[in-house]
Amino acid sequence: MKVGTTLIDFNGMLAGLRSWARAAGLLRGQRTRGIEHAMSKLRDAVAHPTGYHRTMPVETARTLHDLAELINQLWGHPTPGGRLYPAPVERDVVVMAWNDEGSVQMAQADALRDDTDADGYLYLLIRSASRPGSPYEDAHWSAFDARFETTQFPAEYLWGPGSRSDALAWLDAEQPKGDTVDYVDRVFMLREHDDKVYAPMRPEVAAGLTEEEQRGTWHTVRADFPEHAFAHVRGLSGSPHVHARTGDCRNCAAHHLGSGSHEQALRAAEDAIGVVTPRRPRAVRIPDSFFWPHRF
Repeated sequence: MKVGTTLIDFNGMLAGLRSWARAAGLLRGQRTRGIEHAMSKLRDAVAHPTGYHRTMPVETARTLHDLAELINQLWGHPTPGGRLYPAPVERDVVVMAWNDEGSVQMAQADALRDDTDADGYLYLLIRSASRPGSPYEDAHWSAFDARFETTQFPAEYLWGPGSRSDALAWLDAEQPKGDTVDYVDRVFMLREHDDKVYAPMRPEVAAGLTEEEQRGTWHTVRADFPEHAFAHVRGLSGSPHVHARTGDCRNCAAHHLGSGSHEQALRAAEDAIGVVTPRRPRAVRIPDSFFWPHRF
């Protein structure tokens, strides 16, 4: 079977069809890649049983829902709120506020109009899917960092930090809007230097680093969530057969795109997503107790 200029072994079995659909770009998501393999194994067990078992209506409903998502995706329509092939999520403009005592709060940006400056608080404006009341709950929303990808869903730096009055003035002058963003199959760049793996960065942020910050070995990884990319790169230092250094990793939800110097890793990112425009956001200080790498 041929996809573009690539030949794919095909034996007429379900696994071969699944591999073809992946290569043709019909299926997406690194986490779902492993789930698809498990679903194929379960299908084989049902089609060629050696016994029987019973399941509850909840499991049956979820199986039918997963099947509907698969059909939607094969026809080019991701499922809103989906478990396997989700549609892009909506982001709103929200405000974060924190102080030196470790208190961190989040609210819709319009909440700036209702409050007065609190002693010792700094304010930050971002776009986030994990806004108050959102179904996309992110246990690590308070770990937002303008340079590193530290939240589960993509969050975009807009302004700050600064006072409430300055944040409100910028909000009124710029009038930023919400947007939608796809969070699966994202491309991350990770720096490895002095026996330390740094948190993932978006390629445009990594492209804006200084020469000093570019030192070390860099890895470019496709993953759905930043912690998946981090775990993959951290695992590269172990047995060479555990985590793949090229292509799909069989032991985690990541696809390795390349490693080498900063320039080589950036080139691998551009090969995957196109031209990368450098961006250097202002550094944002987050209380140490909330910094993302400490979760591991």
